Amino acid sequence: MTLKALPGTASCFVCGDKKVNARTLELNIYWDEEAKCSLISFVPNDTWCGYEGVVHGGILAAILDDAMAWAIKNFDEETYLTAKLTIAFKRAVMLRKRYNARGFLLRKETRRAYTSAVIEDQEGNVCAEGNAIFVRAK
Repeated sequence: MTLKALPGTASCFVCGDKKVNARTLELNIYWDEEAKCSLISFVPNDTWCGYEGVVHGGILAAILDDAMAWAIKNFDEETYLTAKLTIAFKRAVMLRKRYNARGFLLRKETRRAYTSAVIEDQEGNVCAEGNAIFVRAK
């Protein structure tokens, strides 16, 4: 697997810098050249809870959204904004275990980009999956 570190956005909730955004998850984002996808590896901590011991779905949605946004950014430097996001939660994501989120650019049409993403546990079980339509900002 060939990984390239992506720069992130300092103010971002998911991939930001704590000097700029104290509430960021401060996750690193990579580009997997072989799989042609973004990769975010993470281990949730106690501050990510919804129900006790289980990661809040909103945080998972944010990670999926970022994985898809960076899949676009790898191919196009323009700014794309999430227009529609659909998520299916398949399994609980638990605290203190490692997970991988992968984001894929499916296709681009004029100002729209169609994407998908998945969060998997270390055994390869799908815990959450998403699809989104992004629109290029004017």
